[in-house]
Amino acid sequence: MTTKEAMPSIEAELYELSMPGRLLGKEVLDSRARRIGIVRSVRIGLHPTRSELIVKGAEVEFPVDFSKVETVGTVVQLNSVVKDAEEIEVHDVIRLQKEVLDDIRSYLGGP
Repeated sequence: MTTKEAMPSIEAELYELSMPGRLLGKEVLDSRARRIGIVRSVRIGLHPTRSELIVKGAEVEFPVDFSKVETVGTVVQLNSVVKDAEEIEVHDVIRLQKEVLDDIRSYLGGP
């Protein structure tokens, strides 16, 4: 008799090395056009397979499944309302971009 062992979950977070990048640092707007944060990273997972954006907002970080992304252009437009995030201002976007860039530099061991 053979039993299937549960496959362990595998996750990876992906970052870009430029700010803003093709995704990293872009403003994220919900379906009501409220600016709710910026893209901090992309997370992929296996077992179960999933891909999501990690959005950094004011005092909160949260995952957004790629199925909720409507378009990616100068901003990332979602096709749903995000109730758990407050709307942020342009000066918050600049501050958040700097925080994410500083985090990436610290991961890489640079100044």
